[in-house]
Amino acid sequence: MPDNDTTTVPPPEPSTPTARTRAIKARSIREAQDEVVSEAGERRNPERLGKALEHARLVARIADENRAKDILLLDLRKVTPLLDYFVIATAGSRRQANAIASDVDAEMKKRGEHKLGMEGVEEGRWILIDYGDFVVHVFSGEGRSYYALEEIWGDAPQIPWRDESTPVAAAEAPADEAPADDAPSDEAPAAEPSA
Repeated sequence: MPDNDTTTVPPPEPSTPTARTRAIKARSIREAQDEVVSEAGERRNPERLGKALEHARLVARIADENRAKDILLLDLRKVTPLLDYFVIATAGSRRQANAIASDVDAEMKKRGEHKLGMEGVEEGRWILIDYGDFVVHVFSGEGRSYYALEEIWGDAPQIPWRDESTPVAAAEAPADEAPADDAPSDEAPAAEPSA
C-alpha cells in the first residue's frame, strides 16, 4: 500500500485585474452616467421643484409622442424624501422603449439636465433613467404588470402632464386629419346676393 501523500499545495495567489478587465468595468459605469459633478440641492427650493415638474411633464409628452401607453406622472414629494416625481410609461416593444429612452435622454441633455444613471436598455423590459429629482420608468406591458409601481406608490397623487391648452381629443388626433370644420364639401358655395 502506498503511503498517504500529505504534501500541501499552496493556495493560488489572488490575481490582479488586467488592464482590459479594468477598462471593461470602467466603461460600463461611465456609459450609464453623464459626466457631471454630483451636488446635493435644496429640495425646498421652489425653482428647483418647478424645474423638476416641468421636465417630468416634458418627459411624459416625449413618451406620448413616441406612442407610449398608460403614461402616469406621480408626485412623490409627500411619500418619500428620495425624489419628487416618477414618470411611468408602457412601450409596445423593446425598440419603442429604447426610442423613448433615447429621446428623453437627448432632450434632457439639451436642457442641461444630466442623468445620474440609466439601466435596462439591453433588456427593454424596464428602462429606468434617474435624474435625481425625477425618475423615468419605461416598461414593457408584462414588466409594468409585474412590477406594478403605481400600486406600490399608490399613495402618490397623479399629476396631469398634458398641456392644459391642448384638449385631449386634439392631442390624440392624427396630424394628417383635417378638423371637421375645414373638411371640403361636395356642395357648391352659396352665391352672394347682388346689390
